[in-house]
Amino acid sequence: MRGADVVLWLPWALLLSAGAVVLGVRSVRRGDRVRALWWLGWALVPPALLLTGTLRLVGRVAAAFADWATSVVFSPTTWLGIVLALAAGALLGTARWLGRRERPEGESPTKQAVRTQSGVDDELADIEEILRRRGIS
Repeated sequence: MRGADVVLWLPWALLLSAGAVVLGVRSVRRGDRVRALWWLGWALVPPALLLTGTLRLVGRVAAAFADWATSVVFSPTTWLGIVLALAAGALLGTARWLGRRERPEGESPTKQAVRTQSGVDDELADIEEILRRRGIS
């Protein structure tokens, strides 16, 4: 990592680590040692990202996301893309819902196919058998 990158990203790494340490100390004071250990682990992540050069990558991704989010407000083509994505999701969800609605609960499509192939006579025979056992004819 170049010197300029360290100078620019070191304050961010220290700030993020300090925040995690503060939350860890707060957890210790509350008596939650497991949560404190968890926060200590998170406190080590920003320096690790800084030393591997990926903190800059995370910053670039966050900046790109922020640029995209601000462009959503002013770009009609982005809104058209969002509308198309919502329409696609609605169509896919409706198709899934209708597919589940057509077959009974807990029955797989293969069981449903076997049931429809066996015919109505088998079902009526089962019903008649039950009625005979109950003494109803």
